[in-house]
Amino acid sequence: MSPRGTSPHSRPRAGRLRAAALAAALALGGCVNETREVAIGNQIATQINGQVPLVQDVPLNLYVNDLGRLIARHSGRPDLQYYFYIVDSPALNAFALPGGHIYVNRGLIERTSDVSELAGVLAHEIGHVAARHGAENLQRQMRTRSMARVMYQIILNREPMLQQEAIEMGGQLWQAQNSRAAEQEADQLAVSYLVQTGVDPRGMLSLFSALWEEEQRVPATETVSWFSTHPGTAARMQATRERIRALPPPPKPLARNNESYAAFLRRLSALPPSLGQVLMPMPAGHPAVPARR
Repeated sequence: MSPRGTSPHSRPRAGRLRAAALAAALALGGCVNETREVAIGNQIATQINGQVPLVQDVPLNLYVNDLGRLIARHSGRPDLQYYFYIVDSPALNAFALPGGHIYVNRGLIERTSDVSELAGVLAHEIGHVAARHGAENLQRQMRTRSMARVMYQIILNREPMLQQEAIEMGGQLWQAQNSRAAEQEADQLAVSYLVQTGVDPRGMLSLFSALWEEEQRVPATETVSWFSTHPGTAARMQATRERIRALPPPPKPLARNNESYAAFLRRLSALPPSLGQVLMPMPAGHPAVPARR
């Protein structure tokens, strides 16, 4: 007997419509446009910022945000709102979330010797955002979600639950490593951004070279975390060096350092010691692992 209010003939049609909707959801469910990228990135950042130690010193944060946003204005996505954070950890790492949230560990900043080196780190992470590497990771994750999740959305006609989505994606994104191609693309973009900003891109090479030499001398140091999350370092350094050599002469000298950066580093070093290795916020059921990109 047919359910009240339906006919036997309506059920096959309803089934076909639902199947068509399911196919559309599977095809489009992984599409992350800029609005969604920013919304998910904001939610992930909220989760992270509530669970990892961040440097709260206002002048230090203003300095990093001013420098980062100056560089971002010359990126492929200059209208995106960027946020920069200093993670109070000695680990040598930096990472970017979809939508413009960029984190740099205090330990990495303390290894820099001039402003061009920090600018190089920020420009590299801005390159990941501008190239939408994080959004592409999101799309891959969303396209592999379970059929039950998609059916739930279709049957109940509901949008994805953003908060839970952020918690799940946050853990996955923290663990995700960018491909060598993505790292090289971010490097190439960073060189262009720095030159347009008036900063010497050779700071990228000097910092990476210093970290590489340290890792070779003492492999057990926390430089390992940097190289494990930034694959193909030697090849990337060579490609970056060639990119810089191929640049036309700049109309005016590019900045390598300034007095304000020395004051910035002094203020950073005057803070209490870093809080140690940071544990990442992970979804329920996942073990915590050391912070990484």
